[in-house]
Amino acid sequence: MGFWNREGKISSTALFSWSDLARISRKGPLLVALKEKGRLYSPDDLELMLTRYAKKLENVPKEYGDALLHFARIQIIDGYHQMMTDELADVHAAVPLFSSWKGFTVDAQAASAKGTSGDRLRSLKYLIAAYTVFIREEPVHPVGMPFPGGFSVEQYDGEYYCPVRAVWNDIDDAFCKYCPAVQSRERDLLLSKSERDNVTKKEKLNNYFYNFKG
Repeated sequence: MGFWNREGKISSTALFSWSDLARISRKGPLLVALKEKGRLYSPDDLELMLTRYAKKLENVPKEYGDALLHFARIQIIDGYHQMMTDELADVHAAVPLFSSWKGFTVDAQAASAKGTSGDRLRSLKYLIAAYTVFIREEPVHPVGMPFPGGFSVEQYDGEYYCPVRAVWNDIDDAFCKYCPAVQSRERDLLLSKSERDNVTKKEKLNNYFYNFKG
């Protein structure tokens, strides 16, 4: 892959300012910028992110921890590769970014300018999240990622649902306030997919007859 920084050694002076990216307003230029910044990182950086994440899971039950690590690999490794190889058609490149983009860059700059050894990897985490949320318009946590209680992120009827979206919305270092997913509804947590399909079908029929019966 030609986009890798094979040496894996970048000095602290190579850290970029997110304020430069804040001025971008459309998807095409943002993807170009994300790829440019992504080239500052190496395969070792991605593996180090996973290693540190796995370290946090040492006291988590093994089965649950293994599932989280699996989806973290999708989020980090697959997310980075998609970011670095993605190409947008002209019509998609011209799409304006969500209005929350500038706020995202402020948070990203603060997270990557703490003066610690983790600044580089935190900036990489925000790069991948920026691609996922603002280019792909998908949740940072991949569909299927489990949370305590047995619930998970899912896509249903064209909408993304997350069981902790509302709970984590005000956590400073979480991406929830930028995530395109909405809070899972009570039916999403209590009903099976077939039961939900029946409820949704009835709602659509009722809506049709109520609004278009004439």
